[in-house]
Amino acid sequence: MGRILPLIAVLLAAPTLDYAAEPARTFAAVVHPSNPTHNLRLRDLLSLFEGDSRQWPNGSGVVLVERDTGSAPFQYLMGRLLNTTPGEYKRRLQNIEYRGDAPVSIKILNSDSAACQFVFNVPSAIAIVETESLASQACGAVQALRIDGKLPGEEGYRLK
Repeated sequence: MGRILPLIAVLLAAPTLDYAAEPARTFAAVVHPSNPTHNLRLRDLLSLFEGDSRQWPNGSGVVLVERDTGSAPFQYLMGRLLNTTPGEYKRRLQNIEYRGDAPVSIKILNSDSAACQFVFNVPSAIAIVETESLASQACGAVQALRIDGKLPGEEGYRLK
C-alpha cells in the first residue's frame, strides 16, 4: 500500500503537467499579391470555403487550395472554421454541383510551401496555411489577407 499511494499521486498529477510548451497554432489566408482583395470578413472567408461564394469581387473565379486531410491547416479548416467533417464537407460541395450551380474549384496539396507556390502561380487562388510558413521562401511571394482588419500576429486576429 505504501508504494501504491505515491504512484496514484503521480498519475493524478499527470494531467497538470505543462503541455503548453508547444505554442498555439495560428493560420493565415494567403492570396496572390495582385489580388485586389486585401481584407476579408471572417464570414466572407467562410463563404468562400463553404462554396457559397465562388468569385472574387473583381469577378474572377476562386480556386480553393486545401491541404491534405492529415495536415493542421485542413483540420483547422474543418473543425474550427467550417465546423464540419470531411465527409459532410464533400457532400456539401457535391450538392452545389447537383443543384446545377458551377462546381467549386479545389486543389489539394501536401505542404504549405506547395500551397503558397500554387497561389503564386494561380492569381485567383486562396489557401489557408500555418502562420509560421509565411517566413518560408515559397510563402514569401504571396500575401496574407487581413481577416476582419487584422493580420496574423495582431491582437484580435481570428484564425487561431
